[in-house]
Amino acid sequence: MKTIHVVLVSDQPIPNLTTFQQFRPDLALLLYTSDKATQKDRLQTVLKARQIDVEAREILPYDLNNVIAVCEKVLNDYGDYDISLNITGGTKIGTMGAFQVFYSADKPIYYVNTRDNQILKVAPESHAMTIDAKIGIKDYLAVYGFRMTGHTADDSGILKRREATKQLVETAIANERIIGLLNAAVPDVKGMTFPRDINLPDVPEIKKMAQMLELAGMLKVSGTAVTVETTEIVHYLRGFWFEEYVYTTARSVGADEVKLNVTGVWDAAVKNAPTNEFDVMITKGTRLACVSCKTSDPNRIKDGTGEGVGKEFLYELDSLSDNALGLFGKRMIVSARKISNDYVRDRAKVMKIDLIDGKNIRTLKDTLQSWLNK
Repeated sequence: MKTIHVVLVSDQPIPNLTTFQQFRPDLALLLYTSDKATQKDRLQTVLKARQIDVEAREILPYDLNNVIAVCEKVLNDYGDYDISLNITGGTKIGTMGAFQVFYSADKPIYYVNTRDNQILKVAPESHAMTIDAKIGIKDYLAVYGFRMTGHTADDSGILKRREATKQLVETAIANERIIGLLNAAVPDVKGMTFPRDINLPDVPEIKKMAQMLELAGMLKVSGTAVTVETTEIVHYLRGFWFEEYVYTTARSVGADEVKLNVTGVWDAAVKNAPTNEFDVMITKGTRLACVSCKTSDPNRIKDGTGEGVGKEFLYELDSLSDNALGLFGKRMIVSARKISNDYVRDRAKVMKIDLIDGKNIRTLKDTLQSWLNK
């Protein structure tokens, strides 16, 4: 018998996408209100890309009789199908009306308990099942209106220079001041021509890192100067090494998917749609985590504002992740330098943004492992 799964469209699409991924119905039927047409379109696009047929029917958000009538028509139209309902989304009126119709017809009704990684069957009988679905980064972002356009697909260079990266991490943990010296020494790549000589800090730790990169064939060393021939290595020296470290660490903890330097555009059909970039994104099951990586000084006060840079880190990540992750995503800032500002640390707790900084970088692997399994 063919199957139909019915959902109520809302601002939080992940519970709906979860049951579609787990149950794999022949037809996805989306009940939506006029103010959620955009959310309906996003979900429909992702489902169709996964070869699931989709139908959408509009309901009135606060008219119980209308919701009941629409749901009864769905059951009548598909009387020879195995049909079920997910009541996790929608307005309270929409949920009540749909529940009443499906419950009276003795049809399966589900609720997604994302916190405990469960799908709860609430009728006709009740039981819980573990979520066994996986949502990829591209699909997760797409249902929130962010079309992924790129990421660092070739990580061969990252692997070749990982020993140099480890050296920089150890340097940051032992003496974060040296990281500041490195940041200041490497010019902006904009307008740079190659080959280019760069004078690095005259300290043993940086010399050792440069020698490792030379052995990997990525630059040439002459005293404290290095010759670079690609923008990739300039970006690396300017701080991208830290993103690479977080990326390789995340890949080692059993995540389903890890992507570095994710770029994309918001609601691409809109003229002059805004673009954004995410440092490291990680999925486990139906959960997405976003990690922001920082090597600049979080305690520096911005000129003319009186505000610390660390506060800017928080609000930048909060703004991006609110739009891209919804209620169910996780956020973390990993800083190569210690965040000393108590306001920033306290505010991060309130905003539910995890912080790993300074010497705590050593705990990153264990923290990510625990983080993904919660």
